[in-house]
Amino acid sequence: MKRAEKVDSEKAPTFEGAIRELMPFINTPFRIEIELGRARLNIRDLLELDVGSLVELKKSAGEPMDVLCKDRVIIRGEVTVLEDNLGLRVTEIVDSDRKI
Repeated sequence: MKRAEKVDSEKAPTFEGAIRELMPFINTPFRIEIELGRARLNIRDLLELDVGSLVELKKSAGEPMDVLCKDRVIIRGEVTVLEDNLGLRVTEIVDSDRKI
């Protein structure tokens, strides 16, 4: 019985093992999307858009923005300004156990 327990513990994944397996891919870039909001327009309204037009988004000011990877929300955050650039401060990891 002790031998069976030892074999099972050897097969159990460890944090160190998972990190070791990921190391060859650690610098691999992948695309994320930060969703500011959504809107629905009919074709007539879309064709009437011009420089300076405003499109109302279905999101309230101050509401968290979604970060998507492979069309799944993985992170939520709030928009912030970094010098002259926009940034996103992470406020929530949606599901840390989800596989990307």
